[in-house]
Amino acid sequence: MPRAVHIRSLGELRAAATAWDDLWRRSDATLPTARAETLAAFVEHFTPRAGFLALVIEEHGRWLAALPWVEGRVARVLPAAKLPSNEWPGGGDLLWDLAAADPRSVGRLLVAEIRKLPWPLLWLEGVTPERTSWRTLLDCLAEAGVPADLGVRWLSGRLTIRHDWEAFRRSWSRGHRQRMAARLRRLAGLGPVEFQLHAHLPPDEVEACLRRGFQVEDRGWKGAAGTAVLHTPGMFDFFLRQSQWLAAWGQLELALLVCAGRPIAFCYGVSAKGVFHSCKIGYDPAYAELSPGLLLQHHLLEHFAADRRRLAVDYLGPLTEYHRHWRPEAYAVGRLAVAPGRLGRIALAGYRCWKARKNAQRSADKEEGAAADPVRKPDAPASDEVLASLTVGASTAGCAGGAVGADR
Repeated sequence: MPRAVHIRSLGELRAAATAWDDLWRRSDATLPTARAETLAAFVEHFTPRAGFLALVIEEHGRWLAALPWVEGRVARVLPAAKLPSNEWPGGGDLLWDLAAADPRSVGRLLVAEIRKLPWPLLWLEGVTPERTSWRTLLDCLAEAGVPADLGVRWLSGRLTIRHDWEAFRRSWSRGHRQRMAARLRRLAGLGPVEFQLHAHLPPDEVEACLRRGFQVEDRGWKGAAGTAVLHTPGMFDFFLRQSQWLAAWGQLELALLVCAGRPIAFCYGVSAKGVFHSCKIGYDPAYAELSPGLLLQHHLLEHFAADRRRLAVDYLGPLTEYHRHWRPEAYAVGRLAVAPGRLGRIALAGYRCWKARKNAQRSADKEEGAAADPVRKPDAPASDEVLASLTVGASTAGCAGGAVGADR
């Protein structure tokens, strides 16, 4: 019969790395940064003084599900258990082997343990409810009557790899095909062009290649704004530590586009389970008119098309025009707030009221803008429509907007 186990420190997490990573392999999570060592490094860097807890469900020594938290606060006031995650690549995720045991019995035990946690609120950023594991947890929370609110933060994109390159090229718009061909020719006219994909670096050779890549980012607008990795105290060391572990596992891929010996575009990539995760990109603004970031992506996709082991590219962050050229499928990334106790339920009701007012104001602003500009193009569908069917939990204490909202 499944039982719950609590991991109460990063030392215990590292001691259980073999079991944790085995569960990660069997789960539907694809980012290898959710493995034990890289998760521990993430927590140590971003929340070094926060308490750590991971809830594990196991049966006969075999781990079935796990969810990590760090102690934090919501709005700097309310104590909460937070999923270790932020805008930087890495962090924690829900790990669940849905094929190893009855998912409902595991989910019920997981929810029962959540209700015992000392925090009034669980605040989980970076939730991807299209995944079966997260959907199952949401269903089990609803079944148990635990109030929860799921809001969309952004839409990201995942591109399924087509292993017929010419057919894939024909799926692009005519204008995009023509622009790519013209820019590739123009770049070749500036000097020898080389596409480099460093996928088998020994850990002790990672630093030089990584620094070379982030120097490309540093030459761009992020360097000028002081937000590039090389300008952010401690961030290069964090990436180096993370990438050395990934390299040791064979899951680090650093891509460079080089022209006349000068790197002009860079992608920090992480691969696992057939999925290439595009974690961070940068390009040299001196070549901006040639769209070097798009040209690097062109080379990557052509390379992946020739490799049947490649299944998809996950762009992770919010969809932009950079991504839409390739026509990926959109998926939602959200925030899940769970209220296991009375204080949390009061806070959750207040949060829902605030969201309802925010969304009402947004709608009013859109209507005002449309009235002022009658030829304005219609907006894209609101992100909350993607998750409207996923509202779970109790009422909103008299507030409108009980449906899942879009937190953008």
